[in-house]
Amino acid sequence: MAWQGSEERELEVGEMLGDYRIDAVLGEGGMGIVFRAGHTSDGSEVALKVLKLDLTGDETYERRFLHEARAAAEVRHENLVSVLDAGEVDGRHYIAAEYVSGRTLEDRIKLLGPLGVAALVTFTREVAAGLGALHEQGIVHRDIKASNVLLTADGTAKLTDYGLAKSPNYTVLTRPGQVMGTLEYLAPELIKGEPATPASDLYALGCMVFECATGKTPFGHRSLFQVGIAHLDEEPADPGAGRDDWPPTLSAAVLEALRKDAAARPLSTTAYADQLERAASGA
Repeated sequence: MAWQGSEERELEVGEMLGDYRIDAVLGEGGMGIVFRAGHTSDGSEVALKVLKLDLTGDETYERRFLHEARAAAEVRHENLVSVLDAGEVDGRHYIAAEYVSGRTLEDRIKLLGPLGVAALVTFTREVAAGLGALHEQGIVHRDIKASNVLLTADGTAKLTDYGLAKSPNYTVLTRPGQVMGTLEYLAPELIKGEPATPASDLYALGCMVFECATGKTPFGHRSLFQVGIAHLDEEPADPGAGRDDWPPTLSAAVLEALRKDAAARPLSTTAYADQLERAASGA
C-alpha cells in the first residue's frame, strides 16, 4: 500500500515510501522515526529515517535532517554507519542508511552491565576511529552518546546519527549560544555556549567510556540542572572503584577526556584510545 501524502499521519508498517516498504518500527528520536524497510528493487534491508510529520514543512528542520545525510555520505569508515540514499517523496523527507541488526551500546550496558577491560578498550578504539574519520574531514558530530553507537552481530561498534553534525562547509542551523546535544554527555564549554569542536566530541566519548566502565554516565541520575552544574564544576568519580579487574593506571587515562579545560584533553580520539590501551596493559 502506497503512502498517501494527503493523509496527515505518520507512516505505518506495510506502507510504501517511494521504493521502500516499511517493515517495522525501530525507534524514534527528536526529529525522525526510524523504520526497518526493504528496498523493492534489490530486496536489501535499510534503516529508513523519516522526518516527523509535525516537523515537515519547517525549513530549518528539513535542512537539518538532510544535513545528516550530507555529513554521513562525506565519510566512509568501517566504524561509521553508511548512508545509502536520501530524498523526499510527497513532501516526506527520508534518509536510508545501512541496517545494523544488533543492539545499541546503551542497550548492551543496560542488559549486561559494565564492560570488561578488554571490551572497553576495543569499543573505545572502534568508536574513536570512526569519530576521528569525521574530525579529519572537519566534521564535529555533537551528539556522541551510547544510544548512537550500534553494535553489529559480531560486536563491532558503529557510530550513527549525524543530525547535529557540524562542518565549516554547512550552513549554521542554530542560533548563537544555543546548546545542541545530550546533556549527560555535554562538554563544559558547550554548556557555556562556546562552539562545538573535536575536543567537545572527545569529552562526550570520555563520558561514554566512563559509562562502559560503571554502567552510568559521570553525572547521571540527577536533575538536568544538577547534571549541567556538575559538568562545569565537579570532578567525576573513579570509574574503576570497586572493580577487581581494573588496572591501577586505567582510571586516570579514562578521565583524561573529561578534563574541564578542552585544551588539556588528549589531542585526538586516536591519542585517547592509545592512552587507554597502554594503561589497560600496564604500560
